Amino acid sequence: MSTSATANLGKRALVTGASSGIGAAIARELATLGVDLVLTARRRDALDAVAASCKGVKVEIISADLGKADAAHALWDAATANGPIDILINNAGFGYFRRFDEVDWARDAELVQLNITSLVALARCFVDANTTRIDPAQLVNIASTGAYQSVPNMALYAASKAFVRNFSEALHDEHRGTPLSVTCICPGGTETAFHAASGGGDYSWIANASTKSAEFVAHATIRAMLRGKRTVVPGLFNKLTCFGVRFLSRRLASRVATHVLGKPRLALPVRGAT
Repeated sequence: MSTSATANLGKRALVTGASSGIGAAIARELATLGVDLVLTARRRDALDAVAASCKGVKVEIISADLGKADAAHALWDAATANGPIDILINNAGFGYFRRFDEVDWARDAELVQLNITSLVALARCFVDANTTRIDPAQLVNIASTGAYQSVPNMALYAASKAFVRNFSEALHDEHRGTPLSVTCICPGGTETAFHAASGGGDYSWIANASTKSAEFVAHATIRAMLRGKRTVVPGLFNKLTCFGVRFLSRRLASRVATHVLGKPRLALPVRGAT
């Protein structure tokens, strides 16, 4: 990162879903830039391991389950108890790869709470706390390439990420020209535990070829955040896919997604911590 870019970087960041995958990689990327961290997820042991890998900065750990009602506000209060949050990375989320009618409603309700309701609640807390500030504040919401179309067997997950994308882009436009920037990141397939936890994995060569590492996505995320970008799709192949889908009918795009992602696994694993 250039010195001019990092000059606008906040001093303290809250990263949700920081116990593994993209969240953990973003935490380490921020640590290399000297940003103090508040890391949250459900698994304390995994958070401890991530914290140990974030050298040279102060790291606080808050165990929280954002799939629970009102957990977001309790998390925000705890995260700001020792100082303001200059950067919010709304990364926590989960999905499943299965027909909508084959999953219990309780799991769907948890998905909506985590992927949408808690994300919005934290975003509101962050915006309210930073609307009048004069130095930069950055909000990053992690969506998905699934935000660009319907995705059979991931109907609710993709729809939740479409919400995140539209919500983030509107916030970006509302705060254009102010010190508060909002960036939406839409990763494609990423080398994380998400696939096994969701019951996916029988992907076509197209999906496998476009898969990126969590570190690649994290680097793209911080780069986009520092530049105040509106929406970024990491990876050339993923960019082309999201651009190309606009030339297909929505029905055809949905059929293509079914082919690319393959069939769900026989057993749906219990949701892992995020």
